[in-house]
Amino acid sequence: MRALSFSANNCHDFNSALSQEWVVRNKLGGTCSSTILCAHTKREHGLLVTRLKKPLGDFVMLSNVDELLYIDDRPYPLSTRIHSSGIFPAGYQFIYQVSLEPFPTWIYHIEDLILEKNIIFLKKEQTVIVRYQILSGDEDLVKLEFKPLTAFRRVHDLTRANGSMSSKLERSGQKIKYAGIYFYHNAAILDQSPSWFQNVHYSEDMKRGADFEEDLYAPFCLVYAFGERRENFFTASLVDRKPEDISKLLYGNLVDY
Repeated sequence: MRALSFSANNCHDFNSALSQEWVVRNKLGGTCSSTILCAHTKREHGLLVTRLKKPLGDFVMLSNVDELLYIDDRPYPLSTRIHSSGIFPAGYQFIYQVSLEPFPTWIYHIEDLILEKNIIFLKKEQTVIVRYQILSGDEDLVKLEFKPLTAFRRVHDLTRANGSMSSKLERSGQKIKYAGIYFYHNAAILDQSPSWFQNVHYSEDMKRGADFEEDLYAPFCLVYAFGERRENFFTASLVDRKPEDISKLLYGNLVDY
C-alpha cells in the first residue's frame, strides 16, 4: 500500500525521499506529479501537464515553482532542485510533514513559523492551484518570492535556454496571460523581469541513460505579503475566467471539482 504521509525524518533522508513519487490525474488526461520533496527526478514530472489535441499530445506547461520565503527579511528556500553541481536550493530541510490526501500538502517549520502548502490539481479542467497558509507565527514579518518555472514542451522532450521565448505578458488585474496559459494570483508585486533556471538535473533520467538536464523559464516573479489574511495562492490554467472566480473556486469543494 502506498504511504499517504511522511514525517520530517522521511523527508530529510534525501535519497530515500526522492524515490517517493506522487501523481494526480484529472478526467481530461492531464497529470500533476513530483516527489514528496517537490524535486523532479524525471522529465515527465510537472505541476501542469496537459493532454492537448493530436499531434501535440501530452505537454509540460508548468514544470515547477521556485519559492523563497522571507521572515523579517531573512531568506529561506522552500523549493528543492537537483543540479549537476549539487542540491540547490535545499528547501526540503524545512519540511516537517507531507501528506498526499485529499491533495498533496506540505508543512514547513521555519523559526517559529508554521506554513502549509497545498498543490490542488482540478479533476474537471486543466488547472492547478498552489496555496500557502500560515498556521502559526507572525504573518506581518513574512513575504514570499515566487517564480513559475515553465517548460512548454512535449512530455518526453527537454528544453534549453534560447532566445525564442517571448517576454510579453498580458495583464488584467490579478490575471496574467502568457503563451496560452492563464495565471491567477493575489500577490502584492509583479516583477516582469524574466529569468532562466539552467541545468536542472533529472536523476531518474540519468540512471536510465537518457538526457537528463534542461533549462526552465520563469516569465515573471511575484512577491506575496501575508498580513491579516495569512493565505496566498497561485493558479496556472488553460481556462480563461474572471480573477474573482478563483477566490470562489478556492473556497468551494476542490476535492470534487
